[in-house]
This record gives sequence, structure tokens and C-alpha cells, in this order.
Amino acid sequence: MQVTIKNVIFGKGTPKICVPLTGEDSQGLLRQAQVAATSVCDVVEWRVDYFTDYQKQNEVLEVLSHLRTVLKEKILLFTFRTAKEGGVADLSLREYHNLYVAVAESGLVDIVDVELERAEFLGRGFLNQLKKQKTALLLSSHNFDKTPADGELVMKLGVMRQFEADFGKIAVMPHSLKDVLRVMGLSQKMQGLASVPLILIAMGDLGKVTRVAGELMGSVMTFAALEESSAPGQIDITKMPEILAALSLEE
Repeated sequence: MQVTIKNVIFGKGTPKICVPLTGEDSQGLLRQAQVAATSVCDVVEWRVDYFTDYQKQNEVLEVLSHLRTVLKEKILLFTFRTAKEGGVADLSLREYHNLYVAVAESGLVDIVDVELERAEFLGRGFLNQLKKQKTALLLSSHNFDKTPADGELVMKLGVMRQFEADFGKIAVMPHSLKDVLRVMGLSQKMQGLASVPLILIAMGDLGKVTRVAGELMGSVMTFAALEESSAPGQIDITKMPEILAALSLEE
């Protein structure tokens, strides 16, 4: 499956490169955004949980406005990663709901990352509010402790499909080569299930291959480090294009 956002076709050719912005204040974020704007990345992710004033909705929207200006035509992905899934902050369900709806309604972002567990609590109505704004929906599930059984991972992806996500993301921590290979084979296990475009990541050094072998394993986006990594195993943005090109399946 393919998804097109701002003339970028996800699911065609090598995986598209996303870099995270992890600044704690507006000054740091805008400096990072200026670097990202001139980089080879396709997508820029604002990890809002790193932002000191993440609970101040007006502050978040003001920063988003500045980021949109700096990033120009780069695709902007909005993410609040909860502590349970590897983030550095937390919001109540109500705060999470209100923040995401306000961000989607602002029209300043192209994609929102909603954690699957939060989506299940907040329900389809919440997700429809986001999609109504023509914001692409990325549903994600992260496990920093282990790589769950294949059945559990396939079930999560199936729920993402039922929620009509535009992207389904699975990121897990491998403890063996077998774990890495299971992640790499997930797209094959989803064939015939009307899957969504997948983002599949095995984290840490052991899983680095999954960050560069996306075209082979059916993963449409990869995350690279701009200055600081936001997850273990991210490869520097300056090295990523050459590696992806070398592994490209196109003749």
C-alpha cells in the first residue's frame, strides 16, 4: 500500500527518512528545525514530550506555527510519546485528547502519531476528529523491554487497520537475531489482511538493520538522528541516504 503526502510517496522505493526534534524550549526547537529544513529528511517529527511547556496548549500551538514556517514543505509529524512507551513526560487521557484535537484543528501538522493504547481508550470518535481535519493518522505501539510474540504484533497491526490508520508503527526491543528476523517478517505475515503502510523497527544496536532494510521488509519510514537520537539505534541523518541507496532494490 502507498500513501502520498505533499508529493512524497510512502511505500514506493526506499523508506522515507524522519528526524526528531527534541528541544526543551522554543529557541532550541527552532534551531533544530533550521538544521532539519536543510537536511535530506522527508519528515520532521516534533517530540512534544521533550518540550518543557507541553501542558500549555497555547505554547505548543505557537511553537508549531513557527516550526511550520521554518520547515516549509517538509512533512511535519506531531508526537507526544508517553513515558510507558519510551517518552519523557505524561498527559492524562483528557489532556492527551484535547491536545491532539487542537493540533489537528490547527492545520499546522501533516501527520499525528497516536499511541494504539491511547486510541483504544479514547475510541473511534477521537480518531475521527483527527482524520476529519485531513491529518494523516499514524497509530503506534512501542515496547522497550522485549519483542512480543508474532500473534500479539499481528493483532496490534490488525487493530490499527480496523481504526483506519494511514500508517501502523511497531517498535520493539530485540534480544536475539530471531527477534530481529521476526520483526523483518511482519509485513509478510500481514499480507492478505488489507494491511496499512507499516513502519517496523527493532531498536538498539541489534536492530539497526531494520532501520536501513525497510524497502526489503516492507517498512515505509525510518527514523534517523538529527543531533540527538530519540530512540536507541537511530543512525545519523548524514549517513542514512548513502546506506539506503546502497540497499535499494531498484535497478
